[in-house]
Amino acid sequence: MRKKTLTIVLDAFIVLLLVTIVLLIVMIVKRGEAPIEAQEAQTEAPPVVQTEPTVADTADEPEEEQEEEPKGDLLGRCNSDGVNIRAGAGTNNDVLGMAAEGDEYKVIVNHANGWTELEYKGGTGFIFTEYLDFYLMSGGDYTPVERGDVPMAD
Repeated sequence: MRKKTLTIVLDAFIVLLLVTIVLLIVMIVKRGEAPIEAQEAQTEAPPVVQTEPTVADTADEPEEEQEEEPKGDLLGRCNSDGVNIRAGAGTNNDVLGMAAEGDEYKVIVNHANGWTELEYKGGTGFIFTEYLDFYLMSGGDYTPVERGDVPMAD
């Protein structure tokens, strides 16, 4: 009697499993047909002709949001040891001191001649720009700044 009951339960389970598989296949086939119908509906629609915007059309458009300028202090962090800090933008100027790797200075201006003017010991000093990595510091957070995005002197 137990074998007969077990056989009936297993047969019912197999039938239920087969019905579930058939339903899943039908659902998959129907899902695959929907994009074809949508594509046919698109081809039947007439083309849209774009006209010049009128004053009324442009008044409803939202104004383009301008990207906010990052705020904070621009810092230059020395990326090498024993870098000379000079009194002017050039190797012929006096050496005021030396920067070590990791030393940070507030940038005053980045010159097109390859030198960066920075605050140094209550005055100004110059470091060759290649020896600096630039960061924007705001609220204790450092944000890297690409060298090409550092503003140049006029």
